[in-house]
Amino acid sequence: MITILQGSNLDIRVLELRNYLLKPNIAEKFSDYFATHFVQPMAVLGGYTLGQFKIKGVHDRFIWMRGFTDMTTRLKFLNDFYVNSQVWKEFGPGANDMMINSDNVYLLKPLFDDKNPGDDDRDFNGNIITNKKGVIVVDFYICNGTLEKATNLMTSAYITFIKTLDIHNISFWISEMQENKFPGLPAFQDKNLLLTITSFKDEIEYQIKQEQMADSMINVPNFSSLKNSMLELITTQSQLVLYPAG
Repeated sequence: MITILQGSNLDIRVLELRNYLLKPNIAEKFSDYFATHFVQPMAVLGGYTLGQFKIKGVHDRFIWMRGFTDMTTRLKFLNDFYVNSQVWKEFGPGANDMMINSDNVYLLKPLFDDKNPGDDDRDFNGNIITNKKGVIVVDFYICNGTLEKATNLMTSAYITFIKTLDIHNISFWISEMQENKFPGLPAFQDKNLLLTITSFKDEIEYQIKQEQMADSMINVPNFSSLKNSMLELITTQSQLVLYPAG
């Protein structure tokens, strides 16, 4: 379950992570345009903007997350908004004119279909990203043929490890493999992907936790062994460190 920034307590089961390449030096302009013209009209139709982000020092990227209750709702929204809405007809061309590429999109679902009472670490804490000082870290793990083993390790030993560092705002995602029935908006659907989203309240907390994690992985035998076990199961890894846009 994800807390929607607009205040609705909806159970989000489909998440789009959208990473746009913009024309040079207009990221702030695009962010303002997006927030002004699209966020509320999309929410009315059932597509919820969960956060808008930038990468520090990068001026041609706009990254945002959009959530839906299920794939049926997503398809209806995409048709209602991109095909039939007056909002997109009026303001869509202006957005497209500022973009070079908008196809870097991951279509995701929660790793955990259900959660037990007290499993708060399984939720994506949407309230964190309303904090204008917050930092969001998205980790991509490609586990070629080892996804089940990797998820078991990450959601047991790794969770235990990060809790020792007092990191709790983490959620786990895998690709939504149902057919994307709106080909006009393509998305990556990699069956080998495990993705985590971790929230930090500000830059200071993020830097402290990164230092603590690196130190523990080197100097604490149990955690050093965990790192090696993870490396055996993860084929490739990449990371996005995101800051609120606007």
